[in-house]
Amino acid sequence: MKMRKLLYISLALMLMACFMSCSSSVDKRLVLADTLMWTDPDSSLSILEAINRDSLQGDENQAYYALLLTQAQFRCNIPLTSDTLISKAVDYYRENHNREHYTRSLLYKGGAYEDMGNPVEAMKWYKQAEDNADSTDYRNLAQINSRLGVIYYNNYASNNLDLEKFKKALFYYEKLHDKKMTMITLGYIGNLNREIDKPKAIKCLTLAKDLAVELNDTSNYYDILNNLSMAFFMDSIYDKAKESALECIYNTLPTNAMLFNAANAYAELNMPDSALYYLGKTAINPDNLYDKMMHIFALARIFKAQKKEADYLKYDKLGNSIADSIALMSSRNQLFAIEGNMDSSFKNSKLDKISFMEISLFVISLIILAIVFSYATNIWLLKRKYNNLLKNTEENKQITKKMLDDFERKKSERSNNETNIIINYLHEHFISLNQLIENSHNLSYKNFLDFFNKNALETGKNDNFWKASRIIADERSGNLVTELEEKSSLTESEIRVVSLICLGYKNDAIAACTGTSKDSVKSKKTRIKNKINVSMQLDSYIKQEINNRF
Repeated sequence: MKMRKLLYISLALMLMACFMSCSSSVDKRLVLADTLMWTDPDSSLSILEAINRDSLQGDENQAYYALLLTQAQFRCNIPLTSDTLISKAVDYYRENHNREHYTRSLLYKGGAYEDMGNPVEAMKWYKQAEDNADSTDYRNLAQINSRLGVIYYNNYASNNLDLEKFKKALFYYEKLHDKKMTMITLGYIGNLNREIDKPKAIKCLTLAKDLAVELNDTSNYYDILNNLSMAFFMDSIYDKAKESALECIYNTLPTNAMLFNAANAYAELNMPDSALYYLGKTAINPDNLYDKMMHIFALARIFKAQKKEADYLKYDKLGNSIADSIALMSSRNQLFAIEGNMDSSFKNSKLDKISFMEISLFVISLIILAIVFSYATNIWLLKRKYNNLLKNTEENKQITKKMLDDFERKKSERSNNETNIIINYLHEHFISLNQLIENSHNLSYKNFLDFFNKNALETGKNDNFWKASRIIADERSGNLVTELEEKSSLTESEIRVVSLICLGYKNDAIAACTGTSKDSVKSKKTRIKNKINVSMQLDSYIKQEINNRF
């Protein structure tokens, strides 16, 4: 009897399992659409659009359909105007244990918000997807990092976050042997390296161009070739810059960027008539600041080739002014701060997911407590140092103004000893300010941004601050600032950057004092370096010059 009872129970369990399996079976049309998603997204979309949603049985098929249709539309560049559909997939997979599908749902919910013009909300979902993804889920990790890179790239985020994300994406695409996405990602990396590592920029863009040839991808080939032309130009390889630009212009519908590249290259090759010819073919939208800036810089180079020094200086100054205004606008998009806060919140939410059994281990608890204690202690020490520096800087502000006024008013009457006392005091003031900025940055992104905005108002628009920085910089560098100004016709904003470099300020501190972004500072350094005609990094050159003078 007992054996028969056990047999009946076993048969019942088997039937129940079979029933559950049949009732939750995945629709084969959805599986086919998913299989084609990366190789042929148009066919995948056609299959999904042909499915009557009412014919899909069960919540799993409904959620899978919502995920795939959203993904197919995104892959086919059909703008997503709502997150309603993908939210059904997110809600279902959050409670059901299909980790890959849940990661994908989070990813394309971020894609929906990106299409709807909300990059901050998109980042939130992309970061959740990254937090949930399995370490071997190369496809989703590649897409997550690629999308984050695009958001940072399009919103001028500083701190090189876009480059970091694209490098991660490249690693995963190469693992997947996905040549098309490898090509696109190499293009982004090459563009981002044009100012910070020119040989690497040329190498990455050349690899991307070769992949475009291999894939017979004409459209991407000319986009990449145009960017390669710009990279050659920035590395002063003007012949190759011209050849690449002309190949683009004569084989495809030329863009303003292609025409600017040709005009700039011809100007630097002392062929101003050819430069004017290609510049004249551009169609400038007056509301497009970037095109306006590029047009003015091209004119400046043409005037320089024509030996019209006054016109060259006028247009170069105007171009720099527009570049500064673009940089100031971009500094308002400090997405790296948002990511910093998101990273913290996701780490905390990840701890919430850990099961009771996992956190019950005594040793792990002790380690976590030790880390928290160490972190809290470091934060307390940093805050204390930060507050002391801030207090000292506030107290010294009026004294600095008085000493600077005294320095200018009684310059001829003072003894050398009095001059040295004032010089040393002002120098200490700048050292304290530099420490304050660095500690603000180390303390937290929020405090750094608070200081960034406050300091930009208090110093960036303070004539006394810039007078003092110029005086101390010349004093400490053997009049290097004045020499560079006279020899290279540096603008006022460029003189300020050179002065702060002479005082030992790094990019973060210079950005805070000038009220711009770190990327803007890097761009300005590149322009200064080109003006004074040196090949090494500007900071290294200035340091070398100062060492030679003392």
